[in-house]
Amino acid sequence: MITLKRLAALMAAVLLAVAFAACGGDDSDSSTGGANSGPAAAETGSFPVTVEHKYGSTTIDAAPERVVALGYTDQDPVLAVGVVPVGVGDFLGGYDWRKRPWAQDALKGAVPKVVGGQEINFEAVAAARPNLIFAINAGLKKADYERLSKIAPTVAQSGDYIDFGMPWDEQQALVGKALGRDAQAKKAIDDVKAKFAKVAEENPTFKGASAILGYGGPDGYGAYATQDTRSRFLTDLGFEVPKEIDALAKDAFYAQFSQEQFRLLDQDLVLMYGDEDEITKNAVVGRLDAVKEGRIVYLPVAGEFAAALGFASTLSLTWILDNQVETLAAAADGDPATKVTQPE
Repeated sequence: MITLKRLAALMAAVLLAVAFAACGGDDSDSSTGGANSGPAAAETGSFPVTVEHKYGSTTIDAAPERVVALGYTDQDPVLAVGVVPVGVGDFLGGYDWRKRPWAQDALKGAVPKVVGGQEINFEAVAAARPNLIFAINAGLKKADYERLSKIAPTVAQSGDYIDFGMPWDEQQALVGKALGRDAQAKKAIDDVKAKFAKVAEENPTFKGASAILGYGGPDGYGAYATQDTRSRFLTDLGFEVPKEIDALAKDAFYAQFSQEQFRLLDQDLVLMYGDEDEITKNAVVGRLDAVKEGRIVYLPVAGEFAAALGFASTLSLTWILDNQVETLAAAADGDPATKVTQPE
């Protein structure tokens, strides 16, 4: 069993509100070919290319034929530019991520090997024979970066953000540049930003309203800071996340609440990882206006909405914006009489 607090410390970009984590992997070979399988090839004249990151710079001399996407969610931005990785990191938290609907078209039936989870399986990474390794949403330490770099050129996250705090669009741009697919990456980013703009325009009450992404249950309550990729989903829609969360989180991506801080969950819109009955069982939480007025969207951690937020990629954000906006709008409309259809 892994407590909420422990899981949060381990899995930033991953779903952090359950007391268990599904680790492990599939040792079968990928059912498709190398990294360049997909609808588009690298752009002519792209290589060699050098990308900057937390641990310096990495030069990729030629279009990689075999890519390992080692971070918890790194496979999505790789898939978004038409590349199928041969190895991936395990997305922990209880969701059957192999079936995620937003990635199936890009995977084309492939089943990449799992080569890491809470720990990196360096032997499995090497066995995948990669030409390029992405370890962006991996909480990568320098010693591990140096070890991976002996296997293949390795790209870490930007040093401008806390671990797991690199924005989705910058992740996509970094991946696109390293793969020589800047144009595909730019299109993926532009398409998602256009969707955000359209949703914000159609829901003007989102702009300036307060919102928070929290978690709750027997192991504790808390919320995610503004540098967390999932909280950025709310700010991308025009909501404002309380700055008090950042003050409590300090250099982390989340903050654990004492009961005196539960009032921070009383916002115009509340997204909460966890089971509704378990969350509201706490007497203090149950008395919050957000609970009584139906301003909370409860996110079962093994559900698609929660997982899509966890991936926070051009692919998964598109899925959320296409499928879940009505739920958010119903919870944030300020009318307690509006029924909120809770996601499964």
